[in-house]
Amino acid sequence: MRKNSYTEALLRGKCPRCREGHIFMYPISRISKFNIMNEICPHCGVRLEPEPGFFQGAMYVGYAFTVAVLVILGIAIYVAGDPSEWVYIGTIIAVMVFLVPFNYRYSRIFYLLLFGGIKYNPQLSQTK
Repeated sequence: MRKNSYTEALLRGKCPRCREGHIFMYPISRISKFNIMNEICPHCGVRLEPEPGFFQGAMYVGYAFTVAVLVILGIAIYVAGDPSEWVYIGTIIAVMVFLVPFNYRYSRIFYLLLFGGIKYNPQLSQTK
């Protein structure tokens, strides 16, 4: 993977403009603060919420992520032996609760990078 690629910015939660600054203030391992975003990029100063209410659209991305996980998990459980419906329900609830921080963060990161209208500027990147 080349330095400062779109995929790297997506996976690491980097600013869409400079691909250096972090979108979220704290790492995902800080469960109590996993949802706190920077208002502006600490590296290039671009506003990370392009307009008020912008991230309401990220709910649709989060919904798509959830449906994808549910389908994959349901098929995996079925292939493993087709247990009772309570095994499906319990497993899906446990996995989805575990994935809440990931779903929240990556739906916002993906939505910002895809629909934020912020174009990458390679001159802002310090590391090349």
